[in-house]
Amino acid sequence: MQTKIIATLTQTRDRTPLASIRNLPGDDADLTPGQLRALARALNEIADDSEAMPMNVKHFTPRQREYALAV
Repeated sequence: MQTKIIATLTQTRDRTPLASIRNLPGDDADLTPGQLRALARALNEIADDSEAMPMNVKHFTPRQREYALAV
């Protein structure tokens, strides 16, 4: 499994949080319980960061960030 995933934190047309994620394990990925937990932790962190971004600003700037998959 990759050691990091990359997320671009952005917003929808309705100004609600949206995350575009790259480097997810592909189709039919075989993951150990530890790898699943690491992926879940990273996805929860992405969700938290996405919700924390200011959405109702005049000039919104998407932010790209790497999230570690520590097993």
